[in-house]
Amino acid sequence: MWRVVRGGFRIGTGRIILSSVGLEAGRRSRNWFSSSIGIMAADLEWSGERVRNTFIEFFKEHQHSVVHSSSVIPHNDPTLLFANAGMNQFKDIFLCTVDPNSDFAKLKRAVNSQKCIRAGGKHNDLDDVGRDNYHHTFFEMLGNWSFADFFKTEAIEWAWTLLTKVYKLNPDRLYATYFEGDESRGLAPDLEALELWKRYLPENRILKGNYKDNFWEMGDVGPCGPCSEIHYDRIGDRDAAHLVNMDDPTVLEIWNLVFMQYERKGPDHLVSLPGNHVDTGMGLERLCSILQGKMSNYDIDLFQDIFKGIEKECETSPYLGKMGDEDTDQHDMAFRVIADHIRMLSIAIADGQKPGPAGRAYVMRRVLRRAVRFGDEKLNAPTGFFHKLVPYVVQTLGGAFPSLKKEQVTIARVLQQEERLFTQALRNGQRKFNAMVKRTHDLGIAEFAPEDAAQLYTVFGFPVDLTRIKAEEHGFKYNEEAVEELLLKEKKISEEAHKRKKAERMANAVKLDPSAIAHLADVINAPATNDNFKYNLEDITAKVVAIFSNESFVESSSQTDKESNFGIVLDGTNFYAEAGGQEHDVGSMRLAEGKGNFLVENVQSFGSYVLHSGHIEEGEICVGDTVELSVDLGRRQPLMANHTCTHMLNFSLRSVLGDEVHQKGSLVQPMRFRFDFQHGQGLSAGEMMKVESVIRTQIEAGLLVDVELVDLDKAREIFGVRAMFDEHYPNPVRVVSIGQKVTDLLRNPKNQDWYNYSVEFCGGTHLSSAEEVGNFVILSEEAIAAGIRRIVATTGQEAVDALENEAILVQDLEHVKSQSLGTNELDNAIRALEERLNNTLLPAVAKLRCREELKKMKQDVMANLKKSSAAAAGTVKSFLDDLLAKAKEQPPAYIVENVPNSGGQGKVLREFVVGFQKEFPDIPIFFLSVDQTHKNVKKHKLTIVAFSSDAAVAKGVNAKDWAAAAAAVAGGKGGGKAVTAQGSGPKLDAVEEVLKVARDFVESKVSH
Repeated sequence: MWRVVRGGFRIGTGRIILSSVGLEAGRRSRNWFSSSIGIMAADLEWSGERVRNTFIEFFKEHQHSVVHSSSVIPHNDPTLLFANAGMNQFKDIFLCTVDPNSDFAKLKRAVNSQKCIRAGGKHNDLDDVGRDNYHHTFFEMLGNWSFADFFKTEAIEWAWTLLTKVYKLNPDRLYATYFEGDESRGLAPDLEALELWKRYLPENRILKGNYKDNFWEMGDVGPCGPCSEIHYDRIGDRDAAHLVNMDDPTVLEIWNLVFMQYERKGPDHLVSLPGNHVDTGMGLERLCSILQGKMSNYDIDLFQDIFKGIEKECETSPYLGKMGDEDTDQHDMAFRVIADHIRMLSIAIADGQKPGPAGRAYVMRRVLRRAVRFGDEKLNAPTGFFHKLVPYVVQTLGGAFPSLKKEQVTIARVLQQEERLFTQALRNGQRKFNAMVKRTHDLGIAEFAPEDAAQLYTVFGFPVDLTRIKAEEHGFKYNEEAVEELLLKEKKISEEAHKRKKAERMANAVKLDPSAIAHLADVINAPATNDNFKYNLEDITAKVVAIFSNESFVESSSQTDKESNFGIVLDGTNFYAEAGGQEHDVGSMRLAEGKGNFLVENVQSFGSYVLHSGHIEEGEICVGDTVELSVDLGRRQPLMANHTCTHMLNFSLRSVLGDEVHQKGSLVQPMRFRFDFQHGQGLSAGEMMKVESVIRTQIEAGLLVDVELVDLDKAREIFGVRAMFDEHYPNPVRVVSIGQKVTDLLRNPKNQDWYNYSVEFCGGTHLSSAEEVGNFVILSEEAIAAGIRRIVATTGQEAVDALENEAILVQDLEHVKSQSLGTNELDNAIRALEERLNNTLLPAVAKLRCREELKKMKQDVMANLKKSSAAAAGTVKSFLDDLLAKAKEQPPAYIVENVPNSGGQGKVLREFVVGFQKEFPDIPIFFLSVDQTHKNVKKHKLTIVAFSSDAAVAKGVNAKDWAAAAAAVAGGKGGGKAVTAQGSGPKLDAVEEVLKVARDFVESKVSH
């Protein structure tokens, strides 16, 4: 931190102090700072809204297209947890994989304010939020882009003009960095950027930057390039060059200009991109802090209404902006944490993601729980305060992001549910923690087991730092490093499993990178693949235009690696490339007269080209050959049926559950399909039946499935049309309508009757009639995250098989119910039915109903067992009472008895022995019982218990030997101690023989 003294500034750890008048400034110090650059906070000339709009309008005047912020949930990018930079939604453009017919393919320049989240994954600011004045999990990134259009000259010129002429920042406070080069990586310095900056800045304020700070990369592979950062000195009138990139709060980076001119192919392999791109990003909150004269991002207008809300809902004192040691009770840190986290969670939920147990959903759950804990522990906030802050976020950001207003009720409801879950998790975790503490104390261990701490977190959601605090309060040592290591190990196991699944899926797929795509277009002059034939089922002929193997192009399949697949690009194809959730086609491409045959195992689209991956089965295929393409229709037909049925299911769910149901993803495979959708609770059996009924009605009616290419703007006007959230559709777009011709829809697009039909944008393959689906059943319905459900369903013959299996199982279940079976027989029959239920292809509704029926039957079995047990206990007690009475009349030398109906009555037998030995302590006892209580007949047995005394042991009546000798006759073993022992054996027909051996054993001892 820094201090104001007479004549200048002093770096220190406290608040800003205006020493000349002896006043600790606190909040007033920030108003003083506002006036120091000529902007009074009260005037608020540069509100957050105005800063955002000014940026966008500036670049609109420079021919940039406004592309609205994408969702922070990257549904179509599995490499990201959240959108963490403005360029995320443009990755397909940079990678040359954008659909050539989409609006994005036509973009040359773009501008927006992108919603960004950095919490989890590679870019994770979560643990820093609240500790300083500039870290956030959610922030807005102001950005502009060039897609192979303008480059460094314009990017630097416009950045300078906007900052100094429009926002009117003092040019003397600006510094720029450029990439100094890296010989070890073969990278030259960015001297072009250096020369361009000399037009605007003196050389002492143009600074070299190393590879870490000034070379930007998308990932381990992909587009990358040098970048030029612009830094601002909040104080001025000094040389602050030595403070650039030193994490000094008075000199901060405000804008990064990335010049994408390379593609990384590997750790030591860079090639030039076919086209140079520009990607710039400037944090809105940081820029506002400068323009509003604030030392902290949290003091700008975008946080003030939220702070007022925290003060009110947490019933606490106002925010004072204290930091570090000055914030002794972390009161103000809690404000920053809660304000940031409510913004992040509100935005994410509005974009369709809810907290849950895994992936990005779990990150959100962690964020929420961190905020709630800060409110509880630092502000003593009332339970359930957090969701009440949503209106303050909507008030602040709802104008820029309308989805916040639309989803306000949903956001609050979801957060309230999560708060309740956290309260419950804390209770459950506390109980488990208490049990662990007791066990650790009992064992006399001084350290709280790291495995226990990790389990509390991974299983019960109990915060690790809370476990540490509580463990130390109980006097235990706590090995934080060991706990972190275990958690990291668990995380790695999860990540490796995810990678393995991804690797298995893509094992037979060959990929084209940007340079390969550019080589196809610019060197080979390959025409774009015409894939319109994929919507037909006939074989076609096409020309081989390229063969790609081991990251290079070859002329013949004979030049490829025989141990791995290679790819073939054609001028036309009837194969469907994996897209829109539908799996790719497989099949073959053949040369005439059997001279060559290529098995197609995977098909992927890369920009304008379709790559067919596979291997040569026989012969040779060369560039220029004409091949005949045959799609495996045995795989394609069910894919078409299942894809058409996803549309019917989407429509049916909306019809049954309401308009709030939104598709979140799908996977269409030949055997079955998966459909993910937003809904707050599981479907009941009745709701699933209704969903199935709607679809079967469409099938039985043989509704027409009509597909037409339509201008995108006209297609969007169709009333009730369904489209995937955040999807970039081509123009024209394929409209798939079930039950109405698309031309009729377009003739009167506002007709509200269209709501009663399935109408979607889709590039997949479909049937021509719903009747061809054959049949439909839901196989399962489950939650995959909070508020997100997943249905797995099937069509055609597999659906018929499932219904037939249901009929057989129900018939068998009714047959069992109608039989007069004994308790054990009935229990065995129920177990057999349960095993079939779990391992048989069945409709989900059938499974639910059969499970309910079997549950009732099991309850009846348990009731009967209790009755039988009670009756048996009475019989055994009566027998033993008679035995005791006889012993009182004439004490025996020993007791050897077969106790009738005593199976499972061990407690009764033990109680008798205890009481008997009080009166007759020296009489040895041997009881035999036939135990047929186990549900598995194979585990029925003879059970033996033997009791001796010290006096009897002295005579040789060792209970352990006694039980072992008798159990051996029954085909079993015995064991125990000299005075108490037990044994068992499977020979139920050996009762008399066992009793004889037992009597002979004891008589031989006591008769002496």
